[in-house]
Amino acid sequence: MAKKNNDYFELIKKQTTCCVEASNLLEEILCKFQASNISEYRDRMHEIEHRADGVHHDILNKLSTEFITPIDQEDILRLVQIIDDITDALDEVILDMYMYHIKIIPDRTAELSKIVNRCVKALDEAAAELKNFKKREALHSLLVKVNDIETEADYVYIEALYKLFEENVDGKTLTGAKAVYEALESCCDLCENAADIIEQVVIKNT
Repeated sequence: MAKKNNDYFELIKKQTTCCVEASNLLEEILCKFQASNISEYRDRMHEIEHRADGVHHDILNKLSTEFITPIDQEDILRLVQIIDDITDALDEVILDMYMYHIKIIPDRTAELSKIVNRCVKALDEAAAELKNFKKREALHSLLVKVNDIETEADYVYIEALYKLFEENVDGKTLTGAKAVYEALESCCDLCENAADIIEQVVIKNT
């Protein structure tokens, strides 16, 4: 019996589904933040991150024995690594809040969490469309959407930091708030990087 090739497009989509689950949770946490629940938040986010790692390792194991893939193995490796990095970055936001003993979330944290969630979901849509990469119009519009949301996140991040450093806050509060803002902004940067890799895949294969 002939060996059945793995569906890497479906596996990539499974990865981004974990990202969406994590970004949904992050928005929920930061829009209804209660410092007393930080340990619960860490556990819930870490459980998603752990499952995402499992998907990532499953893809790597499959690639190690596969000779024929729908797009270059190198491109799959680059993409699945950065998608795994997105889930790690979402987890990092909660870890920063724990490590820096954040009791009251910085002013624009909830707003940024909503932008991050929209960015992750746009990437998830693009991942779902990746299997149709030879019909590039629909996929291209989704990649543009990711980039547009990342630009929006940059603006909010810059203004949030500007206000933070304008205020008279103690060093501990400043350090913690800056770390949280940077972690949130990093999530969108990684989504944009993943979108760029997908765009490169489209260009190489059409």
